[in-house]
Amino acid sequence: MNTPHIQDPAGSDCFLNLVAFKWLMAGIGWWVDLPRLRSDKAYMDECLQRALRSDSELLQKRGVEMLGLRRGSDAHCELQLPSG
Repeated sequence: MNTPHIQDPAGSDCFLNLVAFKWLMAGIGWWVDLPRLRSDKAYMDECLQRALRSDSELLQKRGVEMLGLRRGSDAHCELQLPSG
């Protein structure tokens, strides 16, 4: 089975970071639809805002990294959102 492997410019495994984010969110009772997260900007914003408001320091950190607020983060990746 061929699984697509998505990497950011720094070479980190973006897919694994998205899955980790998904399971951290599940830990606070919020189900994340990964295909939708990658294609729907409003949904991504909602998920990231929920992560940033959570009591989980790790989830907050992952949300910040996904937002790209932390330069040079090995967890930051482009989610390939549609333009427009």
